[in-house]
Amino acid sequence: MCNEKTRILEPYGDVNVDLLKDFCQAKGITGHEAGASRVMKKWMEGYVDTIEYDNLGSILGTKKGSGNGPKFAMFGRLDEVGFYVKKIEDSGYIRVVNAGGLWPHVLLAQEVMITTREGKEIYGLISAPAPHGMPAEVMKTVKQLDELFIDIGVCDKKEAEDLGIRIGDMITLVSEFRELANPNYLMAKAWDDRIGAAIATEVVRNLKDVDHLADVVAVGSVQEEVGLRGAKTAAYMVDADVAIALDVTLASDVPDSKFGVPLASGVTLSVMDGSVIGNRELLYCMEDICKELGITFVHDIFMRGGTDSGEIHMTRNGVINMTLSIPARSIHSHRGVVHRKDIADTITLLTEFAKRLNWDMVEKFRCSNR
Repeated sequence: MCNEKTRILEPYGDVNVDLLKDFCQAKGITGHEAGASRVMKKWMEGYVDTIEYDNLGSILGTKKGSGNGPKFAMFGRLDEVGFYVKKIEDSGYIRVVNAGGLWPHVLLAQEVMITTREGKEIYGLISAPAPHGMPAEVMKTVKQLDELFIDIGVCDKKEAEDLGIRIGDMITLVSEFRELANPNYLMAKAWDDRIGAAIATEVVRNLKDVDHLADVVAVGSVQEEVGLRGAKTAAYMVDADVAIALDVTLASDVPDSKFGVPLASGVTLSVMDGSVIGNRELLYCMEDICKELGITFVHDIFMRGGTDSGEIHMTRNGVINMTLSIPARSIHSHRGVVHRKDIADTITLLTEFAKRLNWDMVEKFRCSNR
């Protein structure tokens, strides 16, 4: 349901739409995140003291603190769902394999782009059969992924290969970034989870010329969609004292929804999910800062999935950790929808937390489990 805040047609908060658009429009499926990584590097340069990479491709931008303080890391992942080229049919059609969980129900007649190893971009269409004369029982079924194919507009396999298409090439979803009727609602591909990487980037940008004790690290992790792989290596490399994973959660404000959080809730504090139980003193601290700053917040418990926190909190001898989420509609499709308020409030909370973090707070978080 709408309230007075969500009905307001003036854009909420100080949200850098150009940065968000840059992140979402980048091409970077699981295992091919370099395009998104370059975007994150561009927006962090000049705001962090160092930029490093682990050997899987995760990017780490560190804003040094003013003293021998703790290390605080924010993990927002860079990968998006998409496909790899699996086979080129003799007829020139392209068969695919999933990179992440794309439901065939949302794919028919949608536009995609194949990027060759030389960087050539080739548009195509996930072919949809016409319903004319189709048996009723067939019309009621959802096609399986191995039944789908991409039409790139060629006559045979040789023509496709002459374009440079090879097995293993990246296939990304194609859609435009848009502000919707109420400009607080933003539609784009790859909110899951470029929004997390964008938020982490905005926090370190907010800390420019700000005095803070902690070293603050913005991490763009890779390969989450296939098993939290980048989070494991990046968390080991960072060796943080406190770490927050930033990810999306399901939106509950859609018809027939049984899970999730309404858009425009403010900050979403994840109590637990299928991969982690958040540190409770860290959770209480986040609640207290929200109350002090007048930020609305809700809690989320979602056991059907996990986030980078699942690997982060088990790194080395354990990391104080929890997840902050952004509710998003229609994730794992060509177009998702998020709300400016959730983005702006989460950035505000994390910026304030980064300014305050000290060793006494870290010790309090650690003692909560002793």
